[in-house]
Amino acid sequence: MKNKPVFSVIIPLYNKEKYISRAINSVLKQSFKDFEIIVVNDGSTDNSLSVLKTIKDSRIRILNQKNLGASNARNKGIKKTKAPYIAFLDADDEYLPDFLSNIYELMQKYKKYSFFATAYKRISSDSIKECYYGAKKISIVENFLAKMAKTGKIFIHISSVVIKKNVFDDVGGFFTRSKKNYGGATIFEDIDLWIRISCKYNMVFLNKIETIYYTNTQTNTINGYKFSRLDCSFYEHTMKKLLTEHSDKKIHKHLRQILYYLRNASATQFFIRGYFAESQDILNKQPKTKAVKKMYKMIKIKEVTNKLIGKVKN
Repeated sequence: MKNKPVFSVIIPLYNKEKYISRAINSVLKQSFKDFEIIVVNDGSTDNSLSVLKTIKDSRIRILNQKNLGASNARNKGIKKTKAPYIAFLDADDEYLPDFLSNIYELMQKYKKYSFFATAYKRISSDSIKECYYGAKKISIVENFLAKMAKTGKIFIHISSVVIKKNVFDDVGGFFTRSKKNYGGATIFEDIDLWIRISCKYNMVFLNKIETIYYTNTQTNTINGYKFSRLDCSFYEHTMKKLLTEHSDKKIHKHLRQILYYLRNASATQFFIRGYFAESQDILNKQPKTKAVKKMYKMIKIKEVTNKLIGKVKN
């Protein structure tokens, strides 16, 4: 392998002893061989590291840190990369054999672009979904921000993107807090990054399934990380900053619409974990749409139900 491979594949690892071999081997079996793998062990407490060390390949580098979350692990990996292009793979996901090869072909054909993605398959405990974008084989997504704002849906996944390294110098990495102040797990860090990237860069999208995203694995939950609270409000800072940086009214409209979706999703995450006050605090920032009013009603019903259950128990 050359001193500088074409791709650096970053894998954050936390308690995935059952799946890490599948993820690593899916990279090693790529038809395109010029890559390095950087595994950032994020304080695993199971046998993940032992399993990882049984896989022998000179292209694998292992970095260790305390349990600070996947975003912190990815950022650490980004800093240590040797390649000009960075791919990400979660430790319980996998690449199909031609993922890097097809991305490389896109890079050669669309040399002025820095953001690449492919379709992917999502496998959950009760369903399999194939996630495409549009009807064309290859699309130049010139306004990814507008697409997110219109549908409220994200058609890319962290394990199906490749980004030129200098993009991170431009827009920053994944959101993390300082080790001293880190008090809760975060969600939507990838969406936060896609928003920042899409304000400056267009995407080349290959409408072919090249990766598999598993949602049915044992530790594929927010509670997999040992944090006492859930933080999903950091994107408020991102939105405020972007609204200040951009004067385009269309961008402002898109950002506000995405913020609406993210707040609703955040309120839902708090609700399903029983943090009703936190859920309501987020909803209080929202316009009183039908969806928001429905969530207010659900919170009220749940609070009343819990009080009645408590009285019966007493």
